[in-house]
Amino acid sequence: MIEGIEQLYQEIAQAMIATLFEEWSSAKFEAIFYPTSSVFEAEYIRSVDGKARSFAPLDSGIEAIEQVRQLFQDAGRPLWGRASFELLPNGQFSMTFGYDGCDADGNAIFDEDQEVEREGARRRRLTQ
Repeated sequence: MIEGIEQLYQEIAQAMIATLFEEWSSAKFEAIFYPTSSVFEAEYIRSVDGKARSFAPLDSGIEAIEQVRQLFQDAGRPLWGRASFELLPNGQFSMTFGYDGCDADGNAIFDEDQEVEREGARRRRLTQ
C-alpha cells in the first residue's frame, strides 16, 4: 500500500457524497488522463428507479484523484491512464486502475472511435 493513499480515497468519497442529494444505490467517479488533458465524469444509480444520472463531485475529488496518481509516480509504480472509483451508500468502495491503451508515460492514448463509443454508451445510460 502506498502511504497516504487511504486518506485520498476518503477525500474522493466525501467529494462524491457531498453532491448526491437523493437516495442512490451506487456511484462512480471516473478519470482519464491523456498527455495534454484529463476527463473526469461521475454518475450514480438512483435508488427509486435504478436509473443512471450524472453528477458533479466537489473539485476536491478531482484533486484527490490527481494526487493518487502522483503518489503512484512518486512511489515508482506504473502510472495508469484511467481510474474508476466506485462507492456504495454503506461506505464500501473500490478503485480500479486501467493500464491498457496507455503510452510509455502512463497516459491514455486517444482513440476517437473508442471515445465516441464510450460517450455514446454514457449518453444512453443517462437518458434512459
